[in-house]
Amino acid sequence: MRRLALAFAAVLIAAAACHRKPSVPPDVVARVGERMVTLGDFKRYLDRNTGTDLAQLGPEVASAMVDQYLEEVILSEYAAGHGVEIPAEQIASAVRNDAGVTVIEKRDEMRRQKLIGDQSENVPAPPDADIRAYYEQHPAEFRSGEELHVKQILVHDEAVANDIVAKLKGGTPFEELSSEFSLAPNAKKGGEIGYVSRGELPKMFEDEIFALKPGSVSGIIRTDASFHIFKVQDRRPPGVIDLQTAAPVIRERLKDDAIRGRMAQLVAKVRSELQVAVLTKRLPFKYTGGFPKSENE
Repeated sequence: MRRLALAFAAVLIAAAACHRKPSVPPDVVARVGERMVTLGDFKRYLDRNTGTDLAQLGPEVASAMVDQYLEEVILSEYAAGHGVEIPAEQIASAVRNDAGVTVIEKRDEMRRQKLIGDQSENVPAPPDADIRAYYEQHPAEFRSGEELHVKQILVHDEAVANDIVAKLKGGTPFEELSSEFSLAPNAKKGGEIGYVSRGELPKMFEDEIFALKPGSVSGIIRTDASFHIFKVQDRRPPGVIDLQTAAPVIRERLKDDAIRGRMAQLVAKVRSELQVAVLTKRLPFKYTGGFPKSENE
């Protein structure tokens, strides 16, 4: 009888174990659906996108960066669940051109880019009336000091940067190299930043680019985690920018705003469908962001 009782107890224990939630690895700080996000993932994201160490950020900034990262993960997971796939050979090629990136990071990035590109195709160009209204409502934006029309290439590997400089000297168009190698969001637009005036870019960039003549390319400018190359397309003296000149910039800005609005709506929709939680006790700072908190894990 005693053996039977022990055997029955063992069965109950085994059954309870089967229904117990699987343990979450100790380095996991957030969950997006079935996907687990580690503290190491987040630190890599910070380094690659800001060149900043987590220890240098206050809790509010760190929390905002967590939210930004999780929104990107959400878009990647949504893309994967809705048939947005990137051929393996394209991912492998992109990884080879981006030193230090992991296959998963690059796969997620390329999925997001394709998803955003697909969404962008369905956003109509703003009508002329909206462009004129924006111009009339924001007069200060069209009075300027000296401005430079600037393009940029951003990479994380010095050897790739040196190779780009060699190709530029050999006559390869800057825009073509931006599309092929740059990791900046504007890469596919030829590295287009647009017109900038002093005070809009870090001083280390300004000192270099404001010394260039139109058509000239900067040397490689190194930051903590990245290598930048700039091209000055045009130089514009101080004055008031007329509507005809401002219209293409306004048109692009209004369309970008519409795309961001659409992506924000998509993130909100997916957030309501996916179970997302930040495991606050596992973070080395007080999380104050907007995602649901799981304080008991």
